[in-house]
Amino acid sequence: MISFPIEFLVLIFAIFVLAGLVKGVVGFGLPTIGIGLGALISDIPTAMMLILVPTFFTNIVQIMSAGSIRYVIEKSWAFLVGAVILVPLGLWAVVLFPGFPFERLLGFSIFVYSFASLRGFNPVMQMERNHRVGFGLGVINSILTGMTGSMSVPGVMYLRSLQFSKDDLLCAMGILFFISTIAMGGSLFWAGQATADLSLLSILMCVPVGLGVWIGMRVRKLLSEEQFKNIFLWSFCVLGVYLMLFGEVS
Repeated sequence: MISFPIEFLVLIFAIFVLAGLVKGVVGFGLPTIGIGLGALISDIPTAMMLILVPTFFTNIVQIMSAGSIRYVIEKSWAFLVGAVILVPLGLWAVVLFPGFPFERLLGFSIFVYSFASLRGFNPVMQMERNHRVGFGLGVINSILTGMTGSMSVPGVMYLRSLQFSKDDLLCAMGILFFISTIAMGGSLFWAGQATADLSLLSILMCVPVGLGVWIGMRVRKLLSEEQFKNIFLWSFCVLGVYLMLFGEVS
């Protein structure tokens, strides 16, 4: 039996519909929005736990429906390895230092990602140093994933720098989010954050996320992806600033 206040359930349902909608349109943003907004009504470990199952399944679908898995892995394997190895360390820091303003760190990472994207920041990676740089950025990505649940910084920027086609980029993001979700889930279980109630509620959250993804795929037909992405990124900027200024520090 799930023992959460009805107000919390209504709010988290609405948040996850929104997160799924963005995922359906642009292919990313589910964990960042789910955790970013979820952290406003709970705490980061709880929001991380709730987003696990929906993120797992939506990224399986994304991987299987877009791009070449083999090509993506050949080009970004070093980054993908780095992106999972220190996730437990990041989550351990959250558990060990509960007074640290991790929500504000999450806000900063969201703001950096969205503002840089709005400014057109999209460098091209030189292939002769791709794997060395990729592994280092992957390690940074893994620590931030463990600390904040945001799997996009600096990962999505790096994947864009590889100049993938649209389909291969969607596939690459799906792989990154999929393996990061597995690492984050294992870390949450290791840290004792995965209660029975949260695990069941995470499964049930597939419903609002699935609804949001379904809506998002139809919104894509009404708006250009660029138009919607700009609206999304500006909203992300506002959310990032809000968390930096008012994120919980207790």
